[in-house]
Amino acid sequence: MALLAAGERSDAVERGVAYLGRTQLPDGSWDEPLYTGTGFPGAFYINYHLYRMVFPISALGRYVGMNEEHG
Repeated sequence: MALLAAGERSDAVERGVAYLGRTQLPDGSWDEPLYTGTGFPGAFYINYHLYRMVFPISALGRYVGMNEEHG
């Protein structure tokens, strides 16, 4: 998302989009086996369940929007 926000149009962006497509699960989500936040290091961890959906979908949406703008 950072590369897209900066207007980057490179092989790195294409590889990232390909990775998201390759790792998407049949139900449309992505696997995220690790915790996404820390409550108390070593004792309490948080899993933000929607992060695994929000960020990939946002990145793909930016990618599509970028390609529509630049033909």
